[in-house]
Order: sequence, then C-alpha cells, then structure tokens
Amino acid sequence: MRSFFRTFTQVAAEEQGQAIAEFALVAGLLVLLLFSMLEVGLALNTKLVLTSVARETARLAAIQGGRTAQVVERMRESLTLAGINPEEVEWVIRPGQAIYGTRITVTLRYRYKLKMPLVAAISGGDIPIQAEVVTRSEYVPR
Repeated sequence: MRSFFRTFTQVAAEEQGQAIAEFALVAGLLVLLLFSMLEVGLALNTKLVLTSVARETARLAAIQGGRTAQVVERMRESLTLAGINPEEVEWVIRPGQAIYGTRITVTLRYRYKLKMPLVAAISGGDIPIQAEVVTRSEYVPR
C-alpha cells in the first residue's frame, strides 16, 4: 500500500504545472468567445432598435398617409435617440402618398460596425442589419 501511495504522489508532483499550461493554451479562445458573445449581443440590440424605429415610422406614416416630412424627421430623431447616426441608415418608405387601406412599407438598412478590434479582424468588420415593417394606411383625405 505504501508503494502505491508513493507512486501516486510522485506522479502528482510531476504534473504540478500542467493546469497552468493548459489554461494558457485555452485562455485566448475563451477571451475570443467572450468578446464574440458580447458583440453578438450588441448587434442584436441594434437589430431590435432598428425594428422598433421602423415600426414607429410605419405607424406614423399610416396615420399621416405616407412619406411626409414629419414622418422622416421623426424617424431621424428616433435613430439619433437610439445612438445610431441617421446618415448611416439607408431607408425607404413606400409609397410616397397612401390613402386608406393602401400598404405602406418601411425598410431600414444599416451596417453595424463591430466595436471590438479582435472580433472585427476575424469576422470582417461589420454586420448588415435590415428591418422591414408593412402596415396599412389609415389616412382618409378630406
């Protein structure tokens, strides 16, 4: 029994630095995985914000009867409040004028720029995000 115990302690003593070496090999992958998860979370948040702004814009366009200056200005304000530069967003509101029952489509396209250089270097730098909402006009001309 003593010989078994001695053999076991000798083996354990020889592998003392093994855990640190294994952690050093895996730590880089763990950090990359953590940063990637954070970046995906930020990109999903941006997708939700774009969808919300598109919904709000479509609702206002449905009430006002299409693409008016007030609709475009409100969309720009909403994007600015959300922390997105309106100049970087490609938007389409169709049709320009809509009477009651006409379909109105609001499309927003944005290229989300990755914040973390390590993830950006591996994945390509940006992610295209699009939000599209379709609603019916409620505008009745007088």
